[in-house]
Amino acid sequence: MDFGKAFTFMFEDPDWLRKLGIGTLVGLVGIIFSPVLIGLIPLIMLLGYTLDVLRNVMDGKQYPMPEWDDWGGFLVRGLKIIGVFIVWALPLIVVAIPFGIGAALSDNSGSTANAIGAMFMICGGCLSLLWGLFLALVTPAIYIRLARTDRFGSAFEFGKVWALTRDNIANVIIALVLLIVAGIIAAVIGMLGVVALVIGVLVSIPFANLWQYLVQAHLFGQIGANSATAAE
Repeated sequence: MDFGKAFTFMFEDPDWLRKLGIGTLVGLVGIIFSPVLIGLIPLIMLLGYTLDVLRNVMDGKQYPMPEWDDWGGFLVRGLKIIGVFIVWALPLIVVAIPFGIGAALSDNSGSTANAIGAMFMICGGCLSLLWGLFLALVTPAIYIRLARTDRFGSAFEFGKVWALTRDNIANVIIALVLLIVAGIIAAVIGMLGVVALVIGVLVSIPFANLWQYLVQAHLFGQIGANSATAAE
C-alpha cells in the first residue's frame, strides 16, 4: 500500500482545483447553515462523494475524485453512511445504561451506594471503550462493503466485515493511525485561516475537512483494493 499517496492524490488530478473548490464550497455552505436542519444536506453529500472516491480507488482509477454531477446520488450514499453508523453505535446506548446507573448511585450519600455506583461506572466505561475500539477497527471494512455493494445491509454482514478486518488488520491499524495524523494536519490547516482572518477561515476550515475525508477515503480504498475478501 502507498500510504503517502493518500495525502497527496487529490492534487494529482488535472482538474483538482475545480473539484476541490466545489467540494470546499459545499462544505462551507454546510458549515454556515448547519444550525438549520437543511444545512446538513451539503455535509451529507460530502460523505457520499468520498464514498465514490473510495470505490474509484478500489477500482484502480488513476484520478479517483469523481465529477460533482451526481448530487442526488451523493446525498443518498451519505445518508447510508450516517444510518449505518447510527445502527452500529446503538450498543453504546445499551452500554451507557450501567454508566448512568452508576452516576445516579454515586450521588447517594451512602458509602455502599457510592461503591456500587463506582463499580457500575467503571464497567460502563470499560464496555464503552471496548466497543469504541472495536467499531474503529471495523470502520474501514464497513466503508469498503458499502462502497463495493452499494447496499445498506452489507454493512451488517458481520462475518464479511470481520473477515475483511482480520485479513487486513495491519493495514487497518496503520490507516487509523494515519487518520489521526491527518486530523492533526487538518486542524493546523484550519487554524491557518485564523491568520488570514474571516476570509481565510471560510476557506481553510471547509477545505481541511474535505481533505481529511479524501485522505480517509483513499486509505480505506487501498485496503479494499488489496483485499480479496472485499470483492465477496
